[in-house]
Amino acid sequence: MQHVKVKYSQKPHLKENAGWWSRFWYNWRIKQDNHRYNRYDQQRKSVTIRLLSLLGIGVAIIVYSMVMPRPSSTVSTKLNQAMAFGNQGANVQLTQKIFNANSGLLELHFKFTGNTNETTISGINMKRFKLSFTGDRYIQSGESEYHIIPTSANTLVVQFEKLKTNFQDVRVLFKDKTIDTADITAATDDRDRSVKQANGSDQVATIIVNNDDQLQQDNNRVAKSKKQLVVAQTEANIHEQKRRISKNQTAIKEWKGAIKEQTENINSTRQQMKDMTNDELDQANEAIENYESKTTDLKKDISNAKEDISTEKDKIDQLKKQKMKQQNGQLNVPKLKE
Repeated sequence: MQHVKVKYSQKPHLKENAGWWSRFWYNWRIKQDNHRYNRYDQQRKSVTIRLLSLLGIGVAIIVYSMVMPRPSSTVSTKLNQAMAFGNQGANVQLTQKIFNANSGLLELHFKFTGNTNETTISGINMKRFKLSFTGDRYIQSGESEYHIIPTSANTLVVQFEKLKTNFQDVRVLFKDKTIDTADITAATDDRDRSVKQANGSDQVATIIVNNDDQLQQDNNRVAKSKKQLVVAQTEANIHEQKRRISKNQTAIKEWKGAIKEQTENINSTRQQMKDMTNDELDQANEAIENYESKTTDLKKDISNAKEDISTEKDKIDQLKKQKMKQQNGQLNVPKLKE
């Protein structure tokens, strides 16, 4: 049976007819025992408070680790960083990443380009591209869902649904399944096979998205349909063309101002030529030729910019017609390999 400590005063030690010495001794024992009891009681409370504090800290750590994202040792891929993959000169860029922590929706936007890094490359064939996913345990265990949605001839969106708030990182692997004719050779020995396998692994581009690396949060973001994403991409392309037009118009305005300055320099030099020596006249004529050459180059730049503006306006008209078809259900986008 467990012994329960009680105060000395609660013990029946003093008899009713006890003398003064017994009473004195009894009171002194009560005082000493109460002092020891109070100290024991304080120690018991201190130990209890410490144990409860440790328990509270442990619970807080567990809750924090469940709610907050876990730090990742991997480096997240930068936006608009071109990463080569395959053997056909294709590059992939992560252009946008958005996460809704409330619904667990992670939306990643990708763009494919060639070596020239242009907006649209005829050599890009997304039908031969294959995507795979690794990283977070929720993806590997199948608790999270993902959808691959091509949005144009060289762009696509990957939607992850039911991701946990504290997911660590998501990795998207891109591989080009185009046959490399230079690689169609029979391996003569095991060493050749190992070299060929190593070269094959170099053809994969891995895009990494960390939860703890400035991930854009949008708790109002919802999963959009394929049609909505395709139309949104076309609208983004129209906006890009308008931005280029505005940039070219600004450049034309600045080039015209520069031509005016060159003309003023020519006029000013010619006025000063009346009082120049022969050597100074040679230098002045050379300066005028330079001013005229710069003016010719600036006029050529203006002409090229105007042609670009005309091309971009035609592209906008084409994109607007394409948008109307897409809104009517004619999406006309490639389908990737599953």
